[in-house]
Amino acid sequence: MLRLRPYKPCDGDKIAGWLGDERTFAMWSAYRYSYPLTGGQLNERMNSAMENPCEWMMTALDESGEPVGHFLLRNADYERNTIHIGFIVIDDSMRGMGYGAQMLELAEKYCFEVLGMNRITLGVYDINERAKHCYEKLGFKEYAVEDADFEFQGERWRVIEMECLKQEAAL
Repeated sequence: MLRLRPYKPCDGDKIAGWLGDERTFAMWSAYRYSYPLTGGQLNERMNSAMENPCEWMMTALDESGEPVGHFLLRNADYERNTIHIGFIVIDDSMRGMGYGAQMLELAEKYCFEVLGMNRITLGVYDINERAKHCYEKLGFKEYAVEDADFEFQGERWRVIEMECLKQEAAL
């Protein structure tokens, strides 16, 4: 069973360690952070998010209270009741064990039930089929593909925009 709590500065180094190879880092960040990622960079983002009433960082904890996942909630629109989830990552030693789905299910519940949102959006690169499949299982559906490509070492990645509507969520 996972739990969610707000991100704390002590989470930074642990989360940064999950993004050790540059390809995974690029998929996660689109280079919005510098490679290699450090806990300090995440803590700087947290400080920035604390100044923005529509953005905050979350950490998923396992049964023993250890961080196993992380994401950012941003662009909260309280008039349209929509929010975006980004920078989604699970401890690399625990991928494929269902933690990503559990964490996002908790994120959906938080967004829909606590924040009163009706729509959650996220973006995923077309080459990240495993993540896209996970999101689809949780009720996210593709609604757009960005024309702008992201380039990583000669590869071209397209961003698939997905949404989950409260009435269609797999909760």
